[in-house]
Amino acid sequence: MQVDKTEKHLLSPAQIGSISLKNHVVMAPMTRCRALGNVPNALMAEYYKQRSGAGLIITEGTSPSKNGLGYARIPGIFNQAQVAGWKNITAAVHEGGSKIFIQLMHTGRISHPLNMPADAKILAPSAVKAAGQMWTDTEMMQDHPVPEAMTAAEIAQTKEEYVIAAKNALEAGFDGVELHGANEGLTDLVAFGRPWLNNPDLVARFEHHWPLSQELDSTLLYSADEKGYTDYPVYG
Repeated sequence: MQVDKTEKHLLSPAQIGSISLKNHVVMAPMTRCRALGNVPNALMAEYYKQRSGAGLIITEGTSPSKNGLGYARIPGIFNQAQVAGWKNITAAVHEGGSKIFIQLMHTGRISHPLNMPADAKILAPSAVKAAGQMWTDTEMMQDHPVPEAMTAAEIAQTKEEYVIAAKNALEAGFDGVELHGANEGLTDLVAFGRPWLNNPDLVARFEHHWPLSQELDSTLLYSADEKGYTDYPVYG
């Protein structure tokens, strides 16, 4: 079957500044909540390596500080254990021929103390409670608490935490850093989110015109183990 121009473009090499990508396909950032103790682990390395058919992978939101760990089991990059965990992941992705950016994400008031270290603070621009609830592993769904309004010193500290996190990301082997919610200008690339969840070989499926898997268990998107995470098969 002849590949049309759009597919040829999608599968052709791409360039972001000085970074060369093997194709134009991006794996979009998606929270998966497998970082037990907020430290990236071997299971996460397997997950990202499975999807290294992408030209570029952008990680799940990763906290630059203990105060940004609002969701259960999200990773951080503010201590050496986390840096070491991410090193294993970037090495696995690079072995698969892909590039990987880390997405830095501070959860702000969308948080709960049960998902954070005891000495962490829930900070926001003002002391206004967010609507809705937050999942916690120990008490299940809980209302968002009222955050503390940030002082000028805390704003400056948070900015510095982002700088340190970016430096840690370079130490961990990342090819770049993306800020959550920022427009990075990657308009020539094509990002996919949901299809990557249950199609770890997504690019190969595009290349060979194989059908995409439609089997997805949404109840396992944010669970803690390999089920619904690394156990989706490749085609064939």
